[in-house]
Amino acid sequence: MVKLTPEIALSRCRSSNLANVKKLNCWSSDLDDISLMKSLVNVEIVGLSVNDITTLEPFQNCKNLQELYIRKNKIADLNEICYLKKLPKLRALWLADNPCATGSLYRMTVLKNLPNLTKLDNIVVESEELNDALEQGLDLCLPDRLPELSEGIESQTSESKSLENGGGESGKALSLAQTNKVREELGLKPLAEGAMGSPARRGTESSDKSDNILQSVLLLVKELDGDGLNSVVQACKARLETL
Repeated sequence: MVKLTPEIALSRCRSSNLANVKKLNCWSSDLDDISLMKSLVNVEIVGLSVNDITTLEPFQNCKNLQELYIRKNKIADLNEICYLKKLPKLRALWLADNPCATGSLYRMTVLKNLPNLTKLDNIVVESEELNDALEQGLDLCLPDRLPELSEGIESQTSESKSLENGGGESGKALSLAQTNKVREELGLKPLAEGAMGSPARRGTESSDKSDNILQSVLLLVKELDGDGLNSVVQACKARLETL
């Protein structure tokens, strides 16, 4: 692990105060920890290409940042660019050659989420291209929302299993009527009389597990906003491609 330290930053900029740093170039320095960027509130141009950086989170408070060159790093999640959404002066971003910079909608998605860019990956952004991006690009959300969604699904799934197996606050399993009421709300077919707890039912544990997960996911979907739903859509597409 190589960390960007105040000493490194100040020596590269020939400055004695981090608040005075306006231009920083640490190209090919094996950096993987750039948390110091949070302290460079007045930086305007940053060159961190060819390093081992995995996140853009440290840049979210660099309100004066105008140009960011961070190609050939290890940024895998395109949602990371959401950390740059509140940087009003950012006009140039070079993100190419990162794992996230792939796919036919990559450029359009970046431009849709960062519409103030005038240059992306060293290519000028034309007004017509930006209009197309606003229509065809994907909506992204901050990466730190994804673990919350995952935890919610796991919690809801555990609750469903607990209820089915006789757990929960009441210590009793859901009745057939209660189960079918939930299934009706989710648009699922009701279970037939005698389906719960029968030998045949116990022989389909794999199907039950999938059904519980599906119900949990659908319940959580109702609580998501637009950004959250788009994250789910992308995750589903990725999962389908692996099947």
